[in-house]
Amino acid sequence: MDLATAAAAEMQRVHGVHTLILYGSRARGDATAESDLDLAGFADVEATYRDARRWRGVVLDAFVYPTALTASADPDFLKLRGGRLLLDDRGLAAGLLARLDELDRAGPTPLPEPEARMRRVWAYKMLARIGRRDVEAQYRYHWLLYQLLEDHFALRGAWYRGPKEAFATLRAT
Repeated sequence: MDLATAAAAEMQRVHGVHTLILYGSRARGDATAESDLDLAGFADVEATYRDARRWRGVVLDAFVYPTALTASADPDFLKLRGGRLLLDDRGLAAGLLARLDELDRAGPTPLPEPEARMRRVWAYKMLARIGRRDVEAQYRYHWLLYQLLEDHFALRGAWYRGPKEAFATLRAT
């Protein structure tokens, strides 16, 4: 039994998921030895919870969402696009994935100009503080690097899809 099939059985047994999607590097086919196993499951639960643990030699990073969320098109679920369907006992995945494709095509809501201006000003403020070269400056340097990647896409009206996909997009431009 391959890892994905075993994970589906584990998630069904432990969490009662009826819909399960493998996403991330293992679904895209660019996983490395250090890659985790990213799973999104849907079950008859009241609230979303996360199951993160070492399992069969890998890190299992699974979210279990309430069934009702399969009817939504939450931008957080865009990470599931291009995923591998492991389980679909109730036939809910096709509708969810179609809504996500539509959301993706529509693009994110543009930032209001005051928010866009604030993000630009904040970046310049951080750069000025980094120039002090003290411990706080080192912290702000790393914070800025992290935040600028997301802001780059937000300021251009594009979805931020996480660092791996963002870097691939930036390399291609």
